[in-house]
Amino acid sequence: MARVLRHLFPACHSRVWREFRQPSLSFGSRICASYPYQAASHSQTAESPATSSRRSGEISIVHGDSRTVDNEKTNGYSGSTYTYEDTIAAIVTSLGGQDGSVAIVRLSGSSAVSIAGQLFRPARKSRNGASWQPKSHKVEYGTVVDSSGAIIDEVLVVPMLAPRSYTREDVVELQCHGGSICVHRVLQLCLQSGARLAKPGEFSMRAFLNGRLDLAQAENVAELISAKSSVAAETALAGMQGGLSSLVHTIREQCLELLGDIEARLDFEDEMPVLEQAEVVSKIDSMWERLQEALGTARRGELLQAGLQVAIVGRPNVGKSSLLNAWSQVE
Repeated sequence: MARVLRHLFPACHSRVWREFRQPSLSFGSRICASYPYQAASHSQTAESPATSSRRSGEISIVHGDSRTVDNEKTNGYSGSTYTYEDTIAAIVTSLGGQDGSVAIVRLSGSSAVSIAGQLFRPARKSRNGASWQPKSHKVEYGTVVDSSGAIIDEVLVVPMLAPRSYTREDVVELQCHGGSICVHRVLQLCLQSGARLAKPGEFSMRAFLNGRLDLAQAENVAELISAKSSVAAETALAGMQGGLSSLVHTIREQCLELLGDIEARLDFEDEMPVLEQAEVVSKIDSMWERLQEALGTARRGELLQAGLQVAIVGRPNVGKSSLLNAWSQVE
């Protein structure tokens, strides 16, 4: 029945059509996320059910989504099927430039709590001497020790238990003193205790695979981090809140509803009222206009991220500096 709608909607590119048939959001990531659909009623939050299922440690995505990870498609990981039974660790604060006062090591995975428990000694001792039992989203103060019991650093520990975490896995963050020495020693202890060093972007990839973020939201995480202006940051943040995702979900649902009406009348022609062609074309035109409006913001999104180089050229003392000051709103 897809041929029927494509015949009525000839301008619909096949790739866009596939996006309506599949729930993946793998196109148009550069569309400006501040497009008016910011109320992300369909965006996935930490409390909504995950869209992936775990089978023997392998990723299996429902609906035949293009996000499926198998032996032929490993999302940049060479070798066999990607698994996330292992626990990953990484320094998640910047190590470049001047040293800050705080540095953070993040653990994510099924063993995050047990690994942190091997290293962390809370300042408030348990009355019965039991091992550390974290409470989700409750900050605790204590020390990190090595296998010999030597204190490595004083830390604040923030446990975020699944599914109420960025990756929807158990996450523990160790807030160490700044500088490179303490935080690297803490990270090394995490790796020695069974964690694996996270690959670039792997925390966000796990959030995506676990249904915490869709692809458009995950891409906006990277754009928010690399934003060079407040406007670019606000645009990326709107995308993380589901601006583009809400638009795509809405149009996809409208398109599938229209396709269902057409299929029903082909199968039960004598039992259902006639579907006026003008009505069908009107609905398709409306969806197409909204898509074109969103696609028209793609260039703006690129400019917000990359910026513009502008030359102000003119004779001496004709007001170039005054014009620049007026644009930048500084004297």
